[in-house]
Amino acid sequence: MFGIMVAFLLQALNNTIMSAKDVEEKLHATLLGLLPLLPKRRKHAHPSYTQYLQEPQSAFAEAVRTIRTGVVLSALDNPHKTLCVTSSIPGEGKISTSLSLAYSLGQMEKVLLIDADMRRPSIAKAMGIDGKAAGLSNLVAGTADVEECIHTIEDANIDVLTAGIIPPNPLELLSSQKFAKVIEQLEGRYDRIVIDTAPTQAVSDALMIGKIVGAMIYTVKADSTNQQLAKNGLKRLKEANAPVIGVVLNQLDVKKAEKYGYDYSGYYDSYGYTGGN
Repeated sequence: MFGIMVAFLLQALNNTIMSAKDVEEKLHATLLGLLPLLPKRRKHAHPSYTQYLQEPQSAFAEAVRTIRTGVVLSALDNPHKTLCVTSSIPGEGKISTSLSLAYSLGQMEKVLLIDADMRRPSIAKAMGIDGKAAGLSNLVAGTADVEECIHTIEDANIDVLTAGIIPPNPLELLSSQKFAKVIEQLEGRYDRIVIDTAPTQAVSDALMIGKIVGAMIYTVKADSTNQQLAKNGLKRLKEANAPVIGVVLNQLDVKKAEKYGYDYSGYYDSYGYTGGN
């Protein structure tokens, strides 16, 4: 009986986001999809960065396609040209969400992935691009042209615009008219643009970018992100009139969630689309 009481107490004190139901009831947001937690590999610290390309029939890849469908269906008559991915704090998986979404959209459209996290840029390293190469900051400053800054990733069928040289004041760069003009020019070259930006609770970069994009996707790490932290982040975006279309619940440990009574069996593979019988 004591063990049962302790278990109920721990459950009552848990104020993280653990399920799709929590996203809707606690955050009052639309759930775009769930991304399952992937086992860590010795040779690859971030398996989610390449999982969609390496295993296109996996549960993870199917979950990404579900998110892609949600994004497309959220605006059929007037498609979101530019998408921005953010989170509450670092480490919630917004980079893997940005990469995977860009990969999936790249199968249907001409896609550009932009690293606008000018504080801790990670896209260049994830894609194997030289971190010193010209990128977004160079393009906005006018010290390099588009052809110098954009890198084509043939295996992924997408183009990438890295952060470039980190400026002394990233917020000033991202809130400038030159940045907005660059995004407008790039929209004329691509069917879809995916922007990875800094977390909302760390800096205000996402709030500035939210003013010029068509849609924003909020990434929440399952069973980790504090409920109030995520609510505050979403509230800041809404107060800035950022077009938040939904939440991606990332790194969901399906087996652990089922122990707490959340049933995800069949969520990914009940229709036989995810590999083995």
